[in-house]
Amino acid sequence: MGFVAPMIVLFIAIVWIGVTVVGKNVNAKDLVFSYTALAAAFVMFSLNLWFSLKNEESVDVIQPHLTLTPNCVDVYSELPMKSSFIVFNREKLTSSLNLTRTSENAGIPQLTDDERAAFKKNLAEFLRVSVVGHLLSEYPDWNPDVKAFRGKKQVQFNNSEEGAGQNSYYSIAQLKNALKIGVDDFDISEGVGITNGLTLPPNTVATTSGDDLIFENPHVRIAIDFEVEDGTSFAVPSYIGSTLRLDYGEMNQGVINIQSNIRVVVSQKKQRSGSPDRLKYESWASQIIETVRAGFSPVLTQNA
Repeated sequence: MGFVAPMIVLFIAIVWIGVTVVGKNVNAKDLVFSYTALAAAFVMFSLNLWFSLKNEESVDVIQPHLTLTPNCVDVYSELPMKSSFIVFNREKLTSSLNLTRTSENAGIPQLTDDERAAFKKNLAEFLRVSVVGHLLSEYPDWNPDVKAFRGKKQVQFNNSEEGAGQNSYYSIAQLKNALKIGVDDFDISEGVGITNGLTLPPNTVATTSGDDLIFENPHVRIAIDFEVEDGTSFAVPSYIGSTLRLDYGEMNQGVINIQSNIRVVVSQKKQRSGSPDRLKYESWASQIIETVRAGFSPVLTQNA
């Protein structure tokens, strides 16, 4: 905890003053009274520091509906803002991750246990790479320059390390290395348009924990993890409101349906919970969640 060391130093200093100064002048009533007030203030400050500043954690789950055809994996969506990164890169990424169907029984791949584990891992990697590509395409700058005009607004994103100022900047090459994006025969930089990198809040580090994507700075930690279900179904999907409907009657038009989760865990750090900049970091975390939700949810809202 960042403030433990200073508190220990302060405690030692107060004790040292008590022993070397106050202890040798116990008849100096004003001095003793002032020292007692100092010690009491330290205790009150310590209690307030411990109980007032709290870690806060929130969890949001986006539930992509994956479909698998003989050509490619896709994210099923009835929304107009479906991730353009997926639309333009799904076939290449599917092929690079070896996710095309190789054997069928009513359209469902027949896999050994090891093959199924590899299949699930590659599906999760499909989502993982797609989320990074989607953020590069749709939210490359955490604090863009927004200018409002009558009836419209103009948004300008930073696109270089030189223009990042005090912000943290990751070029696409640096981001691929930091987040361990390494799919054979697939170059994420070719699928994100004119974006050159990701501009993040000051002192933000992009890294991984296992397969999780981590963005962390002194204020907040954002962890994004990916899950793919074990089961599959062969049917024509649709949604009534937020409820999934699978039509098994039109098997000749069916696709393999696979449910998945993208879980975003946002941890507001105790050391900065009272910071005047907290709202900016909360807004950044919320925007990441909403950007991923818009690109990967099948409908506007989903039933759990």
